[in-house]
Amino acid sequence: MSQDLNTKLKLLVKSEKALLGLQMRTKSRQTFWIALALLAVLVTLILLNVTVYLYLVQTRTPLAAVSMLTGINLAVAALFFFISTRQENLAEAKAIEEIRDFAWEQVSTDIDEMKQGVGDFRESVVKVKKSVDSLASGTAFGLNKVMPVITTLIELNKKR
Repeated sequence: MSQDLNTKLKLLVKSEKALLGLQMRTKSRQTFWIALALLAVLVTLILLNVTVYLYLVQTRTPLAAVSMLTGINLAVAALFFFISTRQENLAEAKAIEEIRDFAWEQVSTDIDEMKQGVGDFRESVVKVKKSVDSLASGTAFGLNKVMPVITTLIELNKKR
């Protein structure tokens, strides 16, 4: 049972590591695309702003030209940020999460079984102690003097 629990714990750890790795890759791709978007927006805005401003100044007032450029700049930035947030691996993440949840269920079941086994062992020790107590009180062999030693040994065994 210990080997089985160990295997399930290893599965749980591996699934958590895989899920973390997947999330890290996704976040790094998002960061890359955000950085690329910011760089592209910066270069584009510099060149586009100069070009459009020079064109608009000929037909409009400088204030109107700058206002139009601001709106265009915001629209381009919003487009790149929208693209950067669309980087997801939903199917792979769901599969890994299912493995993790299964491993948690198995580990939980094994721990519950171990608790039950410890409880059963404790009950059997208590029964043995009671039977020894009843036997010791009815005999003249001096078992009452040996009982503290037996009790101490039982307590040491419990601690292990």
